[in-house]
Amino acid sequence: MIGKSKAWALALLVGVLLIGGVAGAAMDRALVGRSAAAQRTERRDGDHDHRGSYVDWLAAELELTDAQQTSIDGLLEGYREQVSAQWKEMRPRFEEMRAQFRSEVREVLSEEQIQEYEALLAKEAERRHSRRGRQ
Repeated sequence: MIGKSKAWALALLVGVLLIGGVAGAAMDRALVGRSAAAQRTERRDGDHDHRGSYVDWLAAELELTDAQQTSIDGLLEGYREQVSAQWKEMRPRFEEMRAQFRSEVREVLSEEQIQEYEALLAKEAERRHSRRGRQ
């Protein structure tokens, strides 16, 4: 059994990982993907369905004008390089924390659960990979 301080540390780590994952996914979706202007152009041309773009989401929720959408597209483009540089710096530390967390999770699981856990991780990795391929 683990002590209270280790349990709190583990809970904090899990919370940080979850928040980081959500924030990373949101930033990737909003800033690292293709520009929303290019997506809207493609959709007008009938080439692709891009329901998930950040600017399209804002446009629908906030009833943005075309000028506002263009301005936000420009803002996203301006931040894209900065976000990419930050992610390149942070990614190794994030991957190290994730590996450490998964290692500690495995220590708590039975052999059968470890096999199931590995299968779940592989399935999630494949889902993320296939989703990136669609964008």
